[in-house]
Amino acid sequence: MKKVVVFGAGRIAAPCVRHMLKDPDLQVVVVDKVIENAQKIIANHPGGEAVSLDLQDADNLIDEADLVVSLLPRFLDLQVINKCIEHKTSLVFPNFLSPEIKDLDQKAKEAGITVLGEIGLDPGIDHMSAVKVIDEIKEKGGAVKKFSSWCGGLPAPDAANEPVRYKFSWSPEEAIEACTCPARFQKQGKEINISGSELMKHYSFKNVAGCGWFEEYPNSDAIFYIDIYGIPEVDTIYRGTFRYPGWCETIACLYEVGMFDTRVEDVGNMTYKEYICKRIGLSSNENIARALAEYLGVREYSVVIKNIEWLGFFNNEPLPFEQAAAKEILSDLLLKKLSYGKGERDLVVMVHEFDVLQPGGKAGRITSTLVEYGEPDGDSAMARTTGLPVAIAAKIIVRGKYGKPGVQIPVDRELYRPVLKELEELGIYLKDTYVEL
Repeated sequence: MKKVVVFGAGRIAAPCVRHMLKDPDLQVVVVDKVIENAQKIIANHPGGEAVSLDLQDADNLIDEADLVVSLLPRFLDLQVINKCIEHKTSLVFPNFLSPEIKDLDQKAKEAGITVLGEIGLDPGIDHMSAVKVIDEIKEKGGAVKKFSSWCGGLPAPDAANEPVRYKFSWSPEEAIEACTCPARFQKQGKEINISGSELMKHYSFKNVAGCGWFEEYPNSDAIFYIDIYGIPEVDTIYRGTFRYPGWCETIACLYEVGMFDTRVEDVGNMTYKEYICKRIGLSSNENIARALAEYLGVREYSVVIKNIEWLGFFNNEPLPFEQAAAKEILSDLLLKKLSYGKGERDLVVMVHEFDVLQPGGKAGRITSTLVEYGEPDGDSAMARTTGLPVAIAAKIIVRGKYGKPGVQIPVDRELYRPVLKELEELGIYLKDTYVEL
């Protein structure tokens, strides 16, 4: 029997752990500081074990494991990977590879272990489904001239029942962090860079068949994947994130107010209204809506002012902190206002577009689309589409069916094919359509 140690029992852990527990040859140990979280996921399954342990005290557990799965926040990835390298234990995790993680490639190879990252939804299913189509295009002698990919985790339309139409189906801290991550993409051969401070200002609209219109904004570094996907001929490559209309401008204005500031300050005995007045230099809070509108250069009756008011920044309620950074105050308030209620479900939308040049010069467009809804009072679509690829990849690696050493992402055919096949059996797959251009 193989032992898989899972760190983290948060929002995406349940589908991942339950899927691995279906394998009678696996023992799954779930580690979380709050043992009740781990116990709830294990649900007394004979193949599972719940452990309360801090990461720095987990060396023995990592050493005994045949594989480690990390579902911890991104800022802990480096610590987990270093421990896995030290104990020569392979690792699977869903988060993006940071430059520091990429630099550990040689150490992982020397340790003879696989460090597989970017194996969730986005990143993860996006990579695997894109490379699958690209490989099929190339096998037919075609070329990819343009590749664009979008993904969004959103409330389903029936649950998008508040003004900003967004709710957290994954880590609130990381969702907010993603609003200010620099982006890089290529358009008609020209490299374009967007700073984190300007990201939310660079949105446009896109219609998805069967879902309607979304805002989309640039996501991360798309150019990095030209070599990874094996498409040096591409002249345009882009990655984007979907949100409902109104989100980007609201976040951009909150950024302008300084609500993404990470400097800790004394905020004891302050109300939300007093705090926002301080951020914009307003001595009296009698005309806060008008003053904020003037500060931001928008109309007092604009949607963004109404959204900021609805979020609670004009309230006379005291801040729940003695000391805090603006970003911490924002995260706390958003989580309180933008959480899923009983019976509400989420929605995951992913779209790829490939502009293809076929042999003989015929041009066409392949569109791949995934639309996945969560289960009311059950697993969210985000948890399933992020956790299940992790679980499937973990099973493949621990069984010895994939073991390429070093820091990897899931673009090797021997890995992405079985992962996508099992996901399709679970009802998660992208539908392809083709039109001539």
